[in-house]
Amino acid sequence: MYIEILIIALQTVVICTLMIILHRGISRAILTGLIDLDNKIATAIQQIIEGNIELPDPPNPIQQLIFEYFKNNMTPKAPNVDLVRGEDGKFK
Repeated sequence: MYIEILIIALQTVVICTLMIILHRGISRAILTGLIDLDNKIATAIQQIIEGNIELPDPPNPIQQLIFEYFKNNMTPKAPNVDLVRGEDGKFK
């Protein structure tokens, strides 16, 4: 009986230790990501203030045609169905 309690206690210690190690690793990764994001945002704000913004290339005519095609297909269209009700209120 004592051996089973010892095994359960060791499993608990091992699992808690692994959870602590994972927590520290995840926290470190999040902190590193946040610091990197903060540096990128600071650089972007500095470029905006100084006026050194690199604008992307304008879209070429083929890209504009594709954009117009998708834009026209995304507009809602009225259905071609005439909804007519009969005398009893049901659709025909």
